[in-house]
Amino acid sequence: MGPTYFWYQFAELEALGRGFGLDERATRHALAQMLHGGVTAFFDSRMPNDEVIDLIPVKPLEALEGEVREAYRTRLPGLYDKLTRQPAGVGS
Repeated sequence: MGPTYFWYQFAELEALGRGFGLDERATRHALAQMLHGGVTAFFDSRMPNDEVIDLIPVKPLEALEGEVREAYRTRLPGLYDKLTRQPAGVGS
């Protein structure tokens, strides 16, 4: 389920790339490189998360960050509880 948190964003960025004049192959390659680089920087740099986040000073979607974080905080715990809840009588 986790990838669904990001796939719509990838699709939108791909559409924007195409709209900016990149062909499909170039757009997908650029997105893949960006995503791989971002994941590597975040998980393999050994830097604190807040420092990685501040590596790039321009954040065009920064104003929406709080809304996205809040969506994660409000929707995912309930989903987790639902997925991990044991049926009545199991494990008792």
